[in-house]
Parts: sequence; C-alpha cells; structure tokens
Amino acid sequence: MLKKVTPLAVTMCLLVMVAAVAVPYPQAEKKYKDRGEYDVLSKVYAEADPTKKLALLDEWAEKYPETDYHVERTQFYLDSYQKTNQSEKAVATALELLEKIPGDFTANYAITLLSPYLGKSDAATLDTAAKASKDMLTGMDKRFAAKPDNVPQEAWDNARKQAEALAHKTSGWAAMQKKDYLAAEESFTRSLQTDSTQAQVSYWLGDVVLKQKDVKKNDLAMFAFTRAAVYDGPNAMPADGRRQIADYVKNLLDGYAGETGLNEYWPRLEAMAKASAFPTEELNFKSKAELAFEAEQKARAEDPLLYKYIDLKAALTGAGGDAIWGDLRGKLTPKMNLYVVSGSPPERPATINLTSKPGAATEVVLNLENRRRTGVRTGSKLTIDGVAASLTKEPFRMVLNDGHTF
Repeated sequence: MLKKVTPLAVTMCLLVMVAAVAVPYPQAEKKYKDRGEYDVLSKVYAEADPTKKLALLDEWAEKYPETDYHVERTQFYLDSYQKTNQSEKAVATALELLEKIPGDFTANYAITLLSPYLGKSDAATLDTAAKASKDMLTGMDKRFAAKPDNVPQEAWDNARKQAEALAHKTSGWAAMQKKDYLAAEESFTRSLQTDSTQAQVSYWLGDVVLKQKDVKKNDLAMFAFTRAAVYDGPNAMPADGRRQIADYVKNLLDGYAGETGLNEYWPRLEAMAKASAFPTEELNFKSKAELAFEAEQKARAEDPLLYKYIDLKAALTGAGGDAIWGDLRGKLTPKMNLYVVSGSPPERPATINLTSKPGAATEVVLNLENRRRTGVRTGSKLTIDGVAASLTKEPFRMVLNDGHTF
C-alpha cells in the first residue's frame, strides 16, 4: 500500500522555504581560483534546468575539486538531485551538507522527506531518518521565526504545517520499521493532527495500531484504515489502492463483527472517515459473540415461549440430558411456541409436525388430544404443549401425546 511519491510534487513546500532563503551569490570574502571557475559558477547560478545544472556542477567539481564555494556547490547539488528525482543521491548530499553546516534545516528536510521512499530499511537509514526528523522539529521555531517579505503569510504558515507533519510522519515511519508500534502510533497521530489530508499516514496508523494486538484499539485501527480508503481529497491514495483497503476493512469487520456488524458499522465508519482523520464519536464496535448475545436477548424478550423449547432441547441434548428426559417423560411439557412444518391430515389434523426455525426439518411431533377443526399453515407459529412420549437425539425428534394448541 506504500504510495509512490513523486519528489517534485512533494517538495513544493521545501521549494517555498528554499526560495525564501535562497543560496547566496558568492560573497566578496570568497575567492575564485581563476576566471574559469568564475565562468562555470556563473553558469550554474544562471541555469534553471536541473539536469543541465547537474552537468555544470559536475564540470565545476571536476575542474575545481577545492573551492571556497564548497557549501554553495553542495546546496546546488542537493536541490538539483531532488528536482531530478535522484533520491539516494539527494540524501547522500544532504548528509554531506550537514557535515558542512550542522543542523541545516534544508538538509534535514530532504532526508526526512525522501527516506521513507528509498526502498531501504537498514539501521543506518532508519537512524538517519529519525535524527533528521527530530532535528527538524527542534529547529522549527528558529527556521520559521522571521517570514521573508516576498513570501505570503499563508504560504509561510502552510510551509511550517507541512514541515511539522512531515517530521512526525517520517519519525513514525522509522519507528514502524523498527517495530516500535506504540511510538509509531504517537508520531502518526501527531502528523495527522497537523495535516489531516495524509491518507498514507492514516493507513500506516491503522497498521501499527492493529499490530499492537490491543483489542481496545481495534476501533481506532478500523477507522484509520477506513480513512485511507474513503478520503478522496488532496493527498488521497490512488483509487485502486482505496478500493483494496476498503475491501480489507470490510473483511476485518466481517471477521470481527459478522455480517450484521458489517452492515451496521461500515456506513457509519465511511461517513465519519470522509469527514475527519480521527473518530468524532465513540465507535464501540461489538464482536460477533456480543452481537449474537444481544440479538438472542432481544429475541427471547419478543418470543419467550420459543426459547422455552430451545432451552429444553439444549438441555436434553447436553451432558445431563438423559436424567432430564427421565424426569420429563410422561409429564406435560411447558407451553412452547414453534413453527408448523405440516399437519396430517391437512384439513383437520390429528398430528402436527413442528420445528424451531422456519423451513427446517421436523423436531417435534405433536399428537393432538382432539383433532383440530381447521388446518394449519406451513410456516405459521403455534403455541403448544403435550405429554412427553419419546425422544431421539440424532436427528432430534421429540414426540408429544395428548397435545394442545393455543
């Protein structure tokens, strides 16, 4: 589910900040080696195409490996590698820049931005990403202390918001790769609190919460996955990915809460997740067992006489069933509510076959004390009792004599 990120699109926030504090033109106290270095450096500053600029930078580095402008050259390399989607080289260059300027915000930003998409999860990569993210957050106030005049306030505020969201996101990614799922949850939560549009982060949040195997957090995991599946605004996941995640969530719901829970919970989840990155009300999803228990309690209240029979059948087929049947045989059963299978003869039955579920096989044969004056309709319910005469446990069949219908 990892979304392929196009660095040029993602780095717009970074480019705003870089533009705000542009790489300075060579200062007077720095010296060119000769006219040749001046010419190539002038071309580097003037070139807008990043691919062509890289060629000029390579020429400069080859002809003048030692230069007073080594910091500027490294900054140019970093910017050009990002713009040409050379992520590994960009990260390596950012690390080089940090050696020259410890704590450099732009270098830490580049590492933080690109590390999750290098396809690497070795210890060095994770530690580097985590440190860069932490240093970004530490340096946030200083970096955004003074807004340049040529940058609109809204763009400046949005750049900070994106930078903070990114730092927490990558911090969470590094923790997730290290299987520190609780720390990852905390970072992803902070990232989404800063920028709620990050569908990928919502998916990651669901994943790390689920992997904690804390049943109390199942609702949060379901919600986070659903957010990734149904959110379709800026920074949404691709349509195919959203469909896959939606199917995944529905399967989780079905496995946990059954079809009843799925039909009840999915519409509610979907509507809430479209509107917010976090639940806006208690979800309180119930398991299959809980829902089944509640449904049974409701059914018992609505039809207690049906459950008189169901409980009796369970007792007769249980461990102490023979003793219970010994006490019941020859005695009048309690009144029970059952579904009609058939009557014989149909017009004025003397015998009625009954069951506890509509359409199921006969479980009770009621031999009436007196024939009914009217027939019985298959599938209708009858309240009956009778004297227990015989019992077969497999398949279950209980015969009652001297029966009555009510």
